[in-house]
Amino acid sequence: MKIIPQSLYGRLLTILLVGLMVPQLLSGLVHLYDRDSVLHQTIGADSADKISSIVTLLDSIDIQSRPAVIDAINGYPLEVSLGNFKNHSNHSTSENNEGLVHLFKEYLQQGLPLGYEAHVEIVESRHSLDIIRHGRPNIETQLINNDSQSILLIQSFHVQIKLKDGVWADFHYFLPKKIFEWPVRLVVALLVLMVAVLFLTWIAVRWVTRPLSTLSQAAEALGKNIKSPPLDVKGPTEVKLATMAFNTMQERLVKFVSDRVRILSAVSHDLKTPITRLRLRLELLDDKKLSNEIKGDLDHMEKMVNTTLSFMRGTEKNELRKKVNLEALLESLQEDFRVLGMPFEIHGKVEKPLYIQLVSIRRCLTNLLENAYRYGNGEVSVEIQDHKETVEIVIYSNGDSIPDKDLDKIFEPFYRLEESRNNKTGGTGLGLSIARNIAIEHGGSLRIENASKGGVSAYLILPK
Repeated sequence: MKIIPQSLYGRLLTILLVGLMVPQLLSGLVHLYDRDSVLHQTIGADSADKISSIVTLLDSIDIQSRPAVIDAINGYPLEVSLGNFKNHSNHSTSENNEGLVHLFKEYLQQGLPLGYEAHVEIVESRHSLDIIRHGRPNIETQLINNDSQSILLIQSFHVQIKLKDGVWADFHYFLPKKIFEWPVRLVVALLVLMVAVLFLTWIAVRWVTRPLSTLSQAAEALGKNIKSPPLDVKGPTEVKLATMAFNTMQERLVKFVSDRVRILSAVSHDLKTPITRLRLRLELLDDKKLSNEIKGDLDHMEKMVNTTLSFMRGTEKNELRKKVNLEALLESLQEDFRVLGMPFEIHGKVEKPLYIQLVSIRRCLTNLLENAYRYGNGEVSVEIQDHKETVEIVIYSNGDSIPDKDLDKIFEPFYRLEESRNNKTGGTGLGLSIARNIAIEHGGSLRIENASKGGVSAYLILPK
């Protein structure tokens, strides 16, 4: 499985998303961390300042007045009580809160005069729900279940300070847990920002790479139809230059192919005249054996000329496409070849007609069937395979296998496996070239392979 995208579009999108998303996530985490630190510092400084002020106040008044003052001070988030606390709380501060406790002690020492004994811890205490509802209705707590009894978990600063007269003042400064939770608005803002960045990045990358996709599609279409319309010159400067170069290349290719077609067509056409004159002069020869040999050579030359002219016409003219029943076409060819003593069987079917050039595809199939009989041992079969997006026609011949080095060369014009160049044992060498050109013009393909059971198979693939 490839993790890195293979397309330019995918790679640009990945680079931009990683380059934009990762810094956003890291900045969000840093912001949340700084936020917690600032909250701890602010709450610690505020609570330490209040406790220091209360201690100073309690030491400045008489013992009888202290209860009234404590009643007036008590209230969320601070609770104060006085007593003779010989033992400190049995609660232990967790490792996660040790830093906060140390920071709170520093704030407390800054606010208290020298000589005060103090003990600080962060505790989590459990209280019944009824007590909390009646006693501390505003405390932010977390409800938990324990043995079917509803209890509440409360976190607070627990501070014990010994006053000058030996009385211990006990402080519980409750921490509002809600402010330490994830800030929903910040998280939502980050998500909205990430979605917006994702959307804008997708639009930007698509906008930049679309001209390249158009150029790629035009290059692919050029292989099927060299006379396809030129591309519109638009987009960024680099894309415009590439488009102009592509259009220029297409114009040169069209001119080169047209010149070659005209030259070959003219030569092939002009050869017909001397061939005809030679046929007439053959009638004057008395040597029948020599006459027959020369006539055979002329027949071969005329066949090559006609085939070459047909090949050239096929590169110039574009037949109109129409819906064709492929099974009916193969059945008509089956009847034609049966009359010539070359029968073959048809297996498989096609559900829907194909939008093709009837004459061209008929010629393509005829060339393949003729090759199968010419180089085979008389056993030829045709199989139709109907796929989701394509139709594959497999023409099998039980002849000799083709050497691997020749499998790619057999599609070259005038290339023949039969090296003797005998017209009786080989063709002109254009049949497979014409067949492959027809397949490519239809957006399909043609390949020749050696069959595993022996013989040779031709695979003609046509799009639906």
